[in-house]
Parts: sequence; C-alpha cells; structure tokens
Amino acid sequence: MSLPSFLARNLGSAVGWSAAFAVLLLATAAPVLTAARAASVTLPKGDAISGRGYFEDRCTGCHSIVRNGFGPRLGDVYGRRVGSVAGFQYSQALRQKRFVWSEKSLDSWLSGPGQFLPGTRMGISIADQQIRADIIAYLKSHPSGQDE
Repeated sequence: MSLPSFLARNLGSAVGWSAAFAVLLLATAAPVLTAARAASVTLPKGDAISGRGYFEDRCTGCHSIVRNGFGPRLGDVYGRRVGSVAGFQYSQALRQKRFVWSEKSLDSWLSGPGQFLPGTRMGISIADQQIRADIIAYLKSHPSGQDE
C-alpha cells in the first residue's frame, strides 16, 4: 500500500494518526541513516610506495605529477581547488565546481568519475578501495607538485 493510500484510510482516528506518523518517520529515517553510514565510512590507510606503482601503471597514460597532458598535472592535487591548474582545459563540469580535493573526494572521484561528477571527460575508474587509497597516498606525497 502506498503512503498516500495509507494516510487517506487511517487519518480519521488517533490510532491512524499514530500509525501514519510511524510510517512517515520510517520512510524518512532510512535515507538519513544510509547517508550517515556512508559519511562515516573510513577509508583504508594508503601506502605511497605501492601507490607510485599503481599511479605509473594506471594514470600516467594521461597524467603526470609535474606536467599537464591529456589530464591535468596531479602534483599538489591534494588540498587544491578542483579545476584550478593553469593552462589546462577542464570540462565544464569541473570548471563549475568549487571544492578542494580531499581523501574522500579523491576516493569518490577515482571510484567513478562520471558518477561523482557527471559531465567529466575522465572515463577511467578504480574499483579496488585499497588501490585508490595507495594512489591517493602517493599523490599526497607530492604537496609541492615536484617529482622525486
């Protein structure tokens, strides 16, 4: 039975009001609890040494730490405002956003760029959470944008 049907049938009595309130409370609590659970997920600890290998294998076809390529340079990406590398032509989706890259945002981005930010040109995703954490640790090890 749909919520509107339930409410229409049961609003005439005190029991109906109580039941309707309970149904409404449950209907709104589930998404809130799911969002709270998702926000509290702890990312695994990344290893920058492993991350370097994963970065070289999976990312250097388009990215570099120090130079723009098909993708923007990724040195100092952690803590940088999205879409802000001078000289790189970002997609409109990235140019319009105003957030700073953090572990969580980088993890969401790497797990599915198109889901995280529809309209982006990056089509590569990394399913394994530990590999993402390792790549992020490697990127964090380049705060000045300089290569080793």
